[in-house]
Amino acid sequence: MEIQLPFINKAFYKPTDMGKNAAELAKIRANYGAIINNIAAITKVPEKLIVSMIFIESGGDDNAVNGYAIGLMQVDYRSAGDIIFFENKQKRLGDAEKTLLRKYLSTRLDCVLSMRYMGDKIKCNSYKGYSFTKTDLLKPELNILIGAIYLGILLDDHTEKGIVRLDKLVLRYNKGFFTKFAAGATKEQIYASASTTSKNYIAKLSGYNSILATS
Repeated sequence: MEIQLPFINKAFYKPTDMGKNAAELAKIRANYGAIINNIAAITKVPEKLIVSMIFIESGGDDNAVNGYAIGLMQVDYRSAGDIIFFENKQKRLGDAEKTLLRKYLSTRLDCVLSMRYMGDKIKCNSYKGYSFTKTDLLKPELNILIGAIYLGILLDDHTEKGIVRLDKLVLRYNKGFFTKFAAGATKEQIYASASTTSKNYIAKLSGYNSILATS
């Protein structure tokens, strides 16, 4: 798996932004570096990708809330259970990940793993509803874990001929699990057809002066 930078020949950040961005990335590592390093190790997701997504999604604010998107990696609490369900269904949810999830969910983890399909609202013991709450996802370690597991799914789905399609990865992270792309679409075609907001996401992560390159 190779991450090529710049992936797209576009820029969101100016060269003069890079010093400030580097300082903010260093602050994220100072605040959450131990957590990020542990989660990178158990999920096999590159540390710099996790840090970059935290920067892009929340700027390192663990209390960030934008509608249903919560915390450092702006995880949607309605779909957090789907991420864990899918990872487990694909037999990719390891013991270390389960142990860390159980630290926060306790027996609710069993409910998540018993889901019948993505989007299933759990009825398990005395619990009924979404498997994760806003309060859950304001906890930095749990938030980063769910975000990293999602990134791991996207890395598997969008590594093509050994190269990570960063355009597809960042758009599915931002727009949702079921985001589709035209068969055979090049990165230039996907960028050209994207909304301004989506273009900015692609350039922030993978263009010239990108956060991923700076990290």
